[in-house]
Amino acid sequence: MKLKLVSALLAGCAMCISAPAFAQTPPPAADAAPEPTEPDPSDAAADATIANAQAVDDAQAKIELMQQQIDALQTSIEQMKTAMVKTTPSWKGAPQYDDKDAGFSFKPRGALQFDAGYVGFPRGDEHRGTIAGGLNYNNLGWNSRPRRLLIGADGTLPGGFRYSVEFNLAQATVDYEDMWLAYDFKNSPLTVQAGYFYPFSSLETLTSSKFTSFMERATITDAFNMNRRLGIAFLANDKKADSWVLQAGLFNQPLNDASFTRTGWEAAVRGVYSPMLGDTRLHLGASYHHRQNNRESLGQQYRARPVTQLTDQRFIDTGTIASKGDDVVGLEVGAIHKSLHFAAEAQKVWVRGTYDAAGFTSQNGELDSNDVATGTTYNDNPSFWGGYAEVGYYLTGETRGYKGGKFDRTKVLHPFNDGGWGAFQINGRLDLVDLKDRVGGLVVAQPSGATAPGLGGNSTYVNGGRQIAYQGSLIWNPTDYVRFMAQYAHLDVTGGPRASADTILVPTTSAQTGIFPFGEPTPVNKRKYGVDTFGVRAQVDF
Repeated sequence: MKLKLVSALLAGCAMCISAPAFAQTPPPAADAAPEPTEPDPSDAAADATIANAQAVDDAQAKIELMQQQIDALQTSIEQMKTAMVKTTPSWKGAPQYDDKDAGFSFKPRGALQFDAGYVGFPRGDEHRGTIAGGLNYNNLGWNSRPRRLLIGADGTLPGGFRYSVEFNLAQATVDYEDMWLAYDFKNSPLTVQAGYFYPFSSLETLTSSKFTSFMERATITDAFNMNRRLGIAFLANDKKADSWVLQAGLFNQPLNDASFTRTGWEAAVRGVYSPMLGDTRLHLGASYHHRQNNRESLGQQYRARPVTQLTDQRFIDTGTIASKGDDVVGLEVGAIHKSLHFAAEAQKVWVRGTYDAAGFTSQNGELDSNDVATGTTYNDNPSFWGGYAEVGYYLTGETRGYKGGKFDRTKVLHPFNDGGWGAFQINGRLDLVDLKDRVGGLVVAQPSGATAPGLGGNSTYVNGGRQIAYQGSLIWNPTDYVRFMAQYAHLDVTGGPRASADTILVPTTSAQTGIFPFGEPTPVNKRKYGVDTFGVRAQVDF
């Protein structure tokens, strides 16, 4: 009985407690499946998909992060490369620094030339009024000198400008070489250049001394005063085929002195046609110069050394001619065919405004003018001429360099540093300058002390002398930038100041007047003698 009562009370409590639930949730169907005891596979798949998606998202994020890091690293590398290009020089005989973005570049340049050799004493026929056994002039015989010790730089500046500056420290002095600023017009062959450089006188003058066939340029360059001058010029050239060049400029005086009297000037023009004809480079050129002497010293001297600067002696020399200026015309011809080259030039100088004795006196008496004539007077305007012809051949197969209307650096085919012997070149040249001229009459100067008829003076004849040089050279370039040279020259000199200074056999008594033991002496302007020279050079340039 008690057991039934307790069961009934528990059942009622259960019904009271479960009633709200029954009202909200229908009872399970009688045939409903029992609750699973294992996880639902679909839930696991979903969870796996979600997990995989999250993993993919994480991997994608990591890839994107890595890509960003790679891009940043690549940018940093490019910046480093750019910085290295700006700070790491290229090598073109010397280190060259370039910043193409900014327009700056800088390249040091220079050359060392050391010369040694021999200049012989004049020798001639002692019985015909020529040099008797040789005269003992100073600075003849063996000698040596640093010919050039050059240091400078080339480069570019923003805006399309180029510059070059170079100094020569030889002989314990500072001299000026090329110093100029140039601007190249875009998409145009035209260049404007201002500064200190050679007027456009000839192929030989404009070719760098580092690349000439002999130790010194042709004598016309020295004798006719083709020196660097301060000026402004316009240049145009075919930059693609290098087949033509036009050059014109207006120049003042040289700068390598301390004088302020630079009232002289020069106008110069030069043209070159240099086409390729098959394997042959042809060179045809012409130049003209109009020069005015300094007003404070209206005079000009024409002279030259004996094809070497191992001596300061000049066997041909006009002395200073009192004159207002001169005009110079030059012609050029040349060719390069494989290993063979040929070059020849001729120049003619017409002295202008020469003063005679009366004009010299009246000119110097003008107190209200800067014009002051100086030098020797003549009855008329003299003229002089000179030229050379040379041929050269590379025994090792190289071709002589050429660029912009002048000879340039030669590329050595088998340089010494690559196991080859370098480049060997032989050259021969005939060089002539004539500084003699008859002006204002038929009378010429006679030997000093002679009593034969026909005595004359400076007013009728310029006895500057004539020099013919027969030259040969051998050049060895072990590399592009190193050169060794040896040359020999025999000179035949006629007339000139050394012949005038000679002592000849003359009568010693009045009874012997007009009688010479070896015949009539040769006039000074026709006396002849010979000189031999030899020289060697060691050179490096960069």
